[in-house]
Amino acid sequence: MKRRRLRGVLARQWAVFGVTLFGGFVAMAVLLMYLLEDQFIDRRLREVGEDVAAGAVLLPAGFSRYTPAAAPAALLERIDPQRTGALRELRLPDGRYVHLLAGRDRRGAAFLLVYDVTDQLYVNSALHAGWPWLLGMVALLAAAAWALASRFVGSLSGRAAALVRGLGDGEDIAGLRRLGADEPIEEFAELAQRGADAWEARLSALASERETLAFLGHELRTPLQSARTSLASLQHDRGDAAAWQRLQRAHQRLVRASQAILWLDRGSAPCAAPSCEAAPLFASLAAEFAPLARARRQEIRFDPPAGIRWPWPGEIVETIAANLLANAIQHGGPGSVAVTADEEGFVIENPVADDADTPGFGLGLQVASRLLQRFGGTLRRGDQDGRVSVRVRLGTRGA
Repeated sequence: MKRRRLRGVLARQWAVFGVTLFGGFVAMAVLLMYLLEDQFIDRRLREVGEDVAAGAVLLPAGFSRYTPAAAPAALLERIDPQRTGALRELRLPDGRYVHLLAGRDRRGAAFLLVYDVTDQLYVNSALHAGWPWLLGMVALLAAAAWALASRFVGSLSGRAAALVRGLGDGEDIAGLRRLGADEPIEEFAELAQRGADAWEARLSALASERETLAFLGHELRTPLQSARTSLASLQHDRGDAAAWQRLQRAHQRLVRASQAILWLDRGSAPCAAPSCEAAPLFASLAAEFAPLARARRQEIRFDPPAGIRWPWPGEIVETIAANLLANAIQHGGPGSVAVTADEEGFVIENPVADDADTPGFGLGLQVASRLLQRFGGTLRRGDQDGRVSVRVRLGTRGA
């Protein structure tokens, strides 16, 4: 299919509209001239007919009078002589164009008055002489309509082209939104805004996919390597307690990674567990991460008040807390990693590492933030006095 530019299509349509409108006006003008010409002829015919009825004998040039018996058959076919005042017009077989009037004289005798107007058809002669000029005017009008339409729709075509370029370039979403806000045509403005929304959703989905893949690469590489090493040790010594602990930690980390992916999936169903208790959850995490903390000369301190429960499924809170705790240990410096909890959530603090460009910051923080956003919680990070703190508020419900 051959494609055309918007500017050319609109210009052609406007030119066709202009020519059609001009043709309609010309047709109405010609019809009006014909009606006026007939009115003048008929009025003259009635005036002479009144004179004939009054007894006038001499007729003006172009007029003829017939009795019904002597009238040509061509006239009697078109008019009834007995219908006084009837008017007709016709072209005779010899080519003459006449107007007829049926009347009665003073004695009541019927007559036919014929007015030969062949040489008075001024409209026909004018059209015959003026049609070349009329065609020239039509061509001139079409050219003027094309030129004006091209100029008028030039700005419209430019805005449409800019909108198409903006929709094709998804990197500049802000520019596309500005284009929609500045666009005076409502349909173009809505198209720009919807295009910006679509691009933003697409880029957000791509960013989420990249982050998920990065998280998987980050979370799976270490536990898989640890699991392989631990299994190799257990093949030589089934009683190696350290290998069993490493394998258990690798398994737990793999489980949490899979849970995080499932919870981040928009289509995943919420867990049926209504709530979770803080103390057992963090006690289990502290025991799991203790060897890693010791290797980095750190100590996990956790002493929560008894009876703290959060209205969130335990799998979600465990995944969030494990990511933040692993992040604090891996990216923090030597010292104590403190965990405090209250009814609204928990706080994890760790010392700043001397060689860290982004102390206390890692991919685990991003995963935790996305999980909290997914289920209505909040996360806030802060730095003070050489320590990094992450405050998690779980809100009133988790799903």
